[in-house]
Amino acid sequence: MSHLQQAVKLVQEGDRYSGHGRFFSEFIDDWAYRQTGLYDPSKPLSEAQSKIAHQLSHVIRSAWETCPGEDFIGHLIEECGGSGHLSFFRTPPALSTLMANMMGGSSGLEDFADICCGSGSLTLAHINQTFLDGGAKAVARLNIMCEDLSGNKIKVAMLQIVNLLDILSDGKPLYVHSLQLSEVNSLSREFGSVQYDFTGANNPRSRLSEEQKVLVHQALLADIDIGVISERLRVPVNLVRRECQVKNGNVYTKSGPKNKRYLLGNVQV
Repeated sequence: MSHLQQAVKLVQEGDRYSGHGRFFSEFIDDWAYRQTGLYDPSKPLSEAQSKIAHQLSHVIRSAWETCPGEDFIGHLIEECGGSGHLSFFRTPPALSTLMANMMGGSSGLEDFADICCGSGSLTLAHINQTFLDGGAKAVARLNIMCEDLSGNKIKVAMLQIVNLLDILSDGKPLYVHSLQLSEVNSLSREFGSVQYDFTGANNPRSRLSEEQKVLVHQALLADIDIGVISERLRVPVNLVRRECQVKNGNVYTKSGPKNKRYLLGNVQV
């Protein structure tokens, strides 16, 4: 069974508990929160939904790893008819790659704007092609701005972009220069509530203060969930995860605490 078939089956199973067409949106809300610590889900997942979501996150991650740069979640949304009240048609992978190739590269900082980005297909293809052409140094020159009318699609784009960078990194640091994703009406310029700005405190290149590191280590020793640590300390989940990885000794492992539920980057928490 293909990754897409597995994912569709799990989404349909989740709809049994959420109502037709609702589970995937709730799943994205929950995953985006666990990835960043921002924007509490409007509705917490039940225990049954969480089990399905756990399996679905693994299938999606595996699909991303199999075909880096492809808009797998966009394909899944099309298959499940989960675009809500907005019409949604992802850009085909071949066209996304062609457009990424046509854009070329730059020796300086390169601005890339994806207006009405949907699930981020063009941005994913551009990051992947930039990495193939110029490696980590070329990716580090990218200033990326994504906009869409749907806050849920902005969350999808964020999840796919952040995880693509993690997959391409192969265990080494890989960051864009800046990444801004905004829920906004591109015509009226009316902004919605979902805004991701990966600069300053939310920049994946940022580091915890020494005081924050001490608190994180104490929380990890107490077997507190990484998502809870992120929420209480108001720091991105990826920074807590990084502390989990670099801590010496046998207390921490790459997979994090034992009460793992979702894939965040290449780590289960």
